[in-house]
Amino acid sequence: MRVQILTPGFTTPNGAALLFPIVRYRRALAARGIDVRLVDAPVRAGDCDVLVVDSKFHRAKWENETDAVVAEFETLKRRTGRLLYFDTTDSTGMLQVEILGIVDLYCKNQLLRDRRLYLKPMYGARIFSDFFHERFAATDARPLWSQPVSDASLLGKLAVSWNSGLADYSPSGRARVALYRRLRIPALLRFPKALAGPNGPRPVDISCRFGATYSRDSVAWQRKTVRQRLARRAPMERLGRGRYFRELAQSKIVVSPFGWGEINYRDYETFLTGGLLLKPDMSHLETWPDFFCPGETIITHRWDLSDLEERIDEALADYPRFRAIAAEGQTRYLQHLGTPAAEESFADRFLALISREAARPQSKAAS
Repeated sequence: MRVQILTPGFTTPNGAALLFPIVRYRRALAARGIDVRLVDAPVRAGDCDVLVVDSKFHRAKWENETDAVVAEFETLKRRTGRLLYFDTTDSTGMLQVEILGIVDLYCKNQLLRDRRLYLKPMYGARIFSDFFHERFAATDARPLWSQPVSDASLLGKLAVSWNSGLADYSPSGRARVALYRRLRIPALLRFPKALAGPNGPRPVDISCRFGATYSRDSVAWQRKTVRQRLARRAPMERLGRGRYFRELAQSKIVVSPFGWGEINYRDYETFLTGGLLLKPDMSHLETWPDFFCPGETIITHRWDLSDLEERIDEALADYPRFRAIAAEGQTRYLQHLGTPAAEESFADRFLALISREAARPQSKAAS
């Protein structure tokens, strides 16, 4: 099976995370009869059984060249057997509904479990920004609403691909990806190993170093409020990358609110450094691999932060018990990075996606 991926390459973190396992696991894909080629221009795409379009390829064109982009997708559809779109935007929220009727499958890093929520517009183009707007009047200077899916039958085209976790979030990860972008040496793309175990000394109770400056107040509300609530309990100023990772390795609890999306690179950095990850409730979200299992790999709090301090105090009061959750989070994460089982699992998933027919729409998606 000949598969082409139309992509600008390793130019953004999410784009790199899409391509990282494909490059690393090329042999496993070949063993299943899948020949994957990356192409960087539409004129070079189409002589294949399956064409995958990386959402980052048209990223800068959607706002002002929508009609041209849609026309290009229609042309690509005529030139290939199957056309798949891989949406690597940060959140479960906004879809490029303009092409949902054209592509055979619309794959996204993470999706709303209740697919029918995509039939409604969301303030700030995210389910959580819509919540903050309704509950706390978080309002943007330039309001943005997601464009809803107009035909419920198209929801069956939605599928979860893989999240951004299958990449290198070690201290040297960014530099290696930058070097790979120049040299194209696959050996530069290495999955990281644990940087610290959960059982080591952890004198820092809470790590809470994250930015809260966003162009949309509806997105920033949760981060700003967490910083206000925890200002007397944890330092907030930014650190250099080395000091930041050293602090993570010494921290019991790492607080990681929603940002542009529900999942943050900080989540993976926490798994690598062995801390207990505290996230907002993630039950609305479906992703793969599912690293975010409350009470098993992470602990969670309510979106309105009404139990934030309670959850922190509970974990600190009985940290030996909660340390087991941190250990399980690290174990499950590392199991998906570069192990033989991880390679086989990814190749199976990729094959299933490029072979899959659109499903019937349903209100709850299977995990």
